[in-house]
Amino acid sequence: MSLNINPVWSWPFLLLCCLLLAAVLAAGYPRRIRHLGSGRQRLLIVLRAAVLLALLFLMLRPSVELVSQDRSDSVIYVVTDTSQSMQTPDGAGGKTRFEEQTDLLAAADSLLARIGETVEIRHRSYDDSLRITESGPEQMDGSTTSLANALEGLHAESTSDNVTMILMLGDGRQAALGNDARSPVPLATRFGRRHTPIYSTVFGTSDVGSSSVDTAVTELDIPRDVFVGNVVPVSARIRAQGAAGKKTRVRVLVEGPRREHGQSGEMVPARTDSQSRPQRELTFDIDSFDRLIDLSFVPPRDGEWKVAVEVEPVDGEARPTNNRIETIIKVQKGGIRVAYFDRSRPEVKWIRSVTISNRVQLDFQQVYFGRLKDRNQFDDDWFFPGRMDAFIIGDLPADAFGKARLDALYRCCREGAGLIMIGGTTNFGVGGWQNHRVASLFPVDVGATTEQLTGPARMLPTERGLRHSVMSIAPVDTVRRRWEELPALSGATRLRLPSDASLAQVLAETPEQTPLLVSQQSGAARVMAFAGDTTWKWALQSDKGLEANQRFWRQVILWITNKEEDTAGAWVTADPRDTVPGQTVDLAFGLRDAEGRAIANAGYTVIVSKPDGTQIKMTPSRDGAEGTARFSETDQPGDYWVRLVTKHDEELDQSLARFLVNARDPELDNPSADPEMMKNLAHHSGGDFLTGEELIVRLQNWAKDGLPGLQIDRAKRINLWDNWYVLLAFTGLLTCEWSLRKRSGLV
Repeated sequence: MSLNINPVWSWPFLLLCCLLLAAVLAAGYPRRIRHLGSGRQRLLIVLRAAVLLALLFLMLRPSVELVSQDRSDSVIYVVTDTSQSMQTPDGAGGKTRFEEQTDLLAAADSLLARIGETVEIRHRSYDDSLRITESGPEQMDGSTTSLANALEGLHAESTSDNVTMILMLGDGRQAALGNDARSPVPLATRFGRRHTPIYSTVFGTSDVGSSSVDTAVTELDIPRDVFVGNVVPVSARIRAQGAAGKKTRVRVLVEGPRREHGQSGEMVPARTDSQSRPQRELTFDIDSFDRLIDLSFVPPRDGEWKVAVEVEPVDGEARPTNNRIETIIKVQKGGIRVAYFDRSRPEVKWIRSVTISNRVQLDFQQVYFGRLKDRNQFDDDWFFPGRMDAFIIGDLPADAFGKARLDALYRCCREGAGLIMIGGTTNFGVGGWQNHRVASLFPVDVGATTEQLTGPARMLPTERGLRHSVMSIAPVDTVRRRWEELPALSGATRLRLPSDASLAQVLAETPEQTPLLVSQQSGAARVMAFAGDTTWKWALQSDKGLEANQRFWRQVILWITNKEEDTAGAWVTADPRDTVPGQTVDLAFGLRDAEGRAIANAGYTVIVSKPDGTQIKMTPSRDGAEGTARFSETDQPGDYWVRLVTKHDEELDQSLARFLVNARDPELDNPSADPEMMKNLAHHSGGDFLTGEELIVRLQNWAKDGLPGLQIDRAKRINLWDNWYVLLAFTGLLTCEWSLRKRSGLV
């Protein structure tokens, strides 16, 4: 026990006040009461002095501090790692991490027993969660590791206990999915606030490449909505450890035909052609290889199909489970592949940018003519009937192609490929196109089309053009005004209509009624002649001009290829289409009428079939005119099929979608230890990061000298001035003095 004084003012000022009060009492008070009897004088002076002493007592604010020792039951947690990554044999002499951990626990067993005479020792193990063990781990079969779950479990279990410390052993590898992969550092900080330090010891190294060989596909980037016949780019991240100098092959696999609706087909290598590269030979030049590899393929048919990227196992690789990633793509009908031939000029850039749409794949070939003609390297596959949906001919003479290719171009168009020739100074009649039968396809007199409009040529829709999809660059009531706002073309080819132009349709013209855009159905082909070559000026005017440029060229391509989409009926989608175990998949579904409008009051039945055949009926929710559901039972790797049945006006419709769960092994995909994580847990909790030898030395010291924080001194302060009985005594003295002064006639 100790007495503490905490004066209300500084000591000098307090002493000065006391002296002044004593002086007033000694000098002034006796004169006022000298007419009273001596006994009453002495009593009044004593009472006044007592009041002043009580006031001084209050100004000093004394307190008493009582110290007691708390030796309540204390707890030490010994927490060990039982995840599969502890199987990694990167210890001394080829020992696994688990064996090193077991050896350390055996060496510490007697020391822990001595410490356990004064505290409770609790053994716990962890992988994806915290588990109770008798005296240490017996097996290592945890498929994931969540340090956050382990610390959260310790915190919840020890809330009412006096936890002296936590001894945390393991490789520090956090290998979990979803919320289990959250950072454990905030939880370590929480233990630090409770004065519960974590002493961590790590097993294993952060570089396991020298002791094992492993290749893996870790990322896959591929467009999810593509079109039949278009080249689909694929980007895959390939990682390899310990494979320096080894060779492998990376390839794209596509799903083959399915035996039955709702069943998966066999995965087969994607077909190779001149435009795609579905496989690559790869040599690992370093031990720790991690690079993006670009591939491509052409989907052979429409529908939802599974696509995979696979790296073939190398010699010495024992675990090929992570060598493939799969996903689902939706291949739609109506994909458009266009061949564009032109010389280098500004218009090329803006026409080529139409490929930003997944539906349109525009393949460009720069063509030389004249003395540079021999530099041309045409891909003759482009001129094979059915390979291209349309051809765009730029400012090029006919002889730049050669007769054989022009004959092939003619055959393609006779079988339905679209064709357009755009303005220039060396094409149409000037370029000799009238000398080949391709000229018969065009809606203009090619031989007579030899002149140029030299001044500005404003492009305006004709009455027929206002009703044509190609010219619809704005809402119907504002189409003409929008065309009038665009900059005029810088000159144009003067198109001459043939004498018999009954099939030709003039869609655009100048204010002087000179044709600028003429279309025609020529047999199975749709053909156009366009006089301009400076639509790039629209794109440079403003954002609206850029939108008009892109919309015009996109609609030109859609018209000459005669492509349409079907949007009616039931539909269902899964997002994401590929995931990992434990993740949630969002399902969206609905029903559209013949005009593509959503039907709001349709009834839905949604059933998800898991890889093992288990069927789960979902409970749909409404989101406007659509339905939604969340599927979380993604515990099995493989294909999940979503079947939607809709009912509206007693009519039934159905749709089928699929998503897949990739088989991932978070523990063994990258089994490197993480010493930095164990250091962070120790330092944020106020503990230490120790080697196995340092931990044994620390346990020896604790067994000999006692544990830090085992005995807690608890101090309790009692204020002697701030209580009811001091106040009662002070007011009692004042009352007695006042009563006596009253009886003595002093008040």
